[in-house]
Amino acid sequence: MDWLHPTYGWLAGAVVGAAGLFAWAAWQRRQGMARFGDTALVQQLAQAVRPWRRAGRAGLTVLGLALLVVALAGPRFGTTVRTVERKGVDLVIALDVSQSMHAEDVPPSRLERAKNEIKRLLDGLSGDRVGLVLFAGDGFVQAPLTTDYDAIRLFLDIAGPDLLPTPGTDFGAALDAARQAFDTARPPGDTTAAPPDPRTQALLVVSDGENHAGDVAALRQTAQDQNIRLFAAGVGGTAGTTIPIYQDGQQVGVKEDRQGRIVRTRLHADVLRSLAQNGAYFRIAPTSSSLGDFRDALQQLERATFDAQQFEEYAEMFQWPLAAGLLCLVLGSLIPVRTMSGRPRRTIPWLRQQDADSQVEPSQGVPD
Repeated sequence: MDWLHPTYGWLAGAVVGAAGLFAWAAWQRRQGMARFGDTALVQQLAQAVRPWRRAGRAGLTVLGLALLVVALAGPRFGTTVRTVERKGVDLVIALDVSQSMHAEDVPPSRLERAKNEIKRLLDGLSGDRVGLVLFAGDGFVQAPLTTDYDAIRLFLDIAGPDLLPTPGTDFGAALDAARQAFDTARPPGDTTAAPPDPRTQALLVVSDGENHAGDVAALRQTAQDQNIRLFAAGVGGTAGTTIPIYQDGQQVGVKEDRQGRIVRTRLHADVLRSLAQNGAYFRIAPTSSSLGDFRDALQQLERATFDAQQFEEYAEMFQWPLAAGLLCLVLGSLIPVRTMSGRPRRTIPWLRQQDADSQVEPSQGVPD
């Protein structure tokens, strides 16, 4: 036997207090009768009062309160061991933090808009392990695979170009960092390149595709060999825009090349579509976004079992003392303390017979 809320046991003191109040009231009545006159004579004159009924009402009330306290504490009986498996997908989000992501053709900027869309994406995930990779000309694991989505949001807040000084957009660096995140989450002792029962691995690249480096087709083949499903989300406009430069929160100019010409950047959707040929491509536009559809694509992937935990289950039995306690309180309220001669007695049928048996003629002794 176990208790769901054992801390409510202190309410047993209230039950003892209620019993004490009833006992004190009975003692007060006896003292009052003694002061009024001869106790036997007073009892004869007060035949309409049934002491045993008053005692029965008090007993049922105290018992009902005690049973309600037991029900509130939550008695539980029996133990059943239940195994709960946690299934999901290993998802790594690779966020481009290169200088071109500062462009403001997607307000407030490509990078900030991408962060907000990723946070909305996390709101719809459940059970999947998510990791975060930041990349530009280089890449690193910002957050390992975890089910703590709040931690991913915190890492997103601090993501920026200053974390990766190497310029450019190298998808190969993003893939290498993602593979590192996947390998770190692999069970201890599993060093095979392709385990017999591989976990479902997905990589979502969020970028504008600008100034990319490396062979996209070769990267796609490498990901396929590593059992990694590639998805891509393009953020930015296609018309082209400048890249603002900020210092101390103030814009001090726009980015220029070595010849002093203003650099213009635009979304390279064709590169991202080619990268995600074995997955799907999503668009984050200035006034709309299809990244929310990525959750549906993720649901189509086979979900693997991360771990299994065993829990003990008990049979909840609070309803029985609850029902018995309420019944005792109702029965106690139905027991009348007084009987009025000449009027119909509104009593429970089985009490009427006890009243008849308890009637004693004055000449035969003292009534109860």
